[in-house]
Amino acid sequence: MIGKESKRISNASLSEVLEILEKRKKEKELTYEQQIALEHATKFAAGKPLEQKVRKALEALGYLSPATVMTISNVMPKSEMLLKQILTGEKRTFTDEETKKIISIVNQK
Repeated sequence: MIGKESKRISNASLSEVLEILEKRKKEKELTYEQQIALEHATKFAAGKPLEQKVRKALEALGYLSPATVMTISNVMPKSEMLLKQILTGEKRTFTDEETKKIISIVNQK
């Protein structure tokens, strides 16, 4: 990809990546990197409806960046320790109440 510019950069959930790569696999042979990404997405994708539900609920909170919302919906952390590691990318500290609210949203199924 040397010398090529990207036309659009956006975050994609694991479920979206899985759909894209499965579609490309039907069209042509995947590159090595794409094959590894497909295997990872197959193992860890939570399912598009669940990811969308969690993402909408997290966005409604209003205090998380879109990149952090995407990471949380991809990882689906069950413990506060893992969530706090994800939240270190944010430029603020979170109260225990806020982290518990995020965990409760992730645990709703």
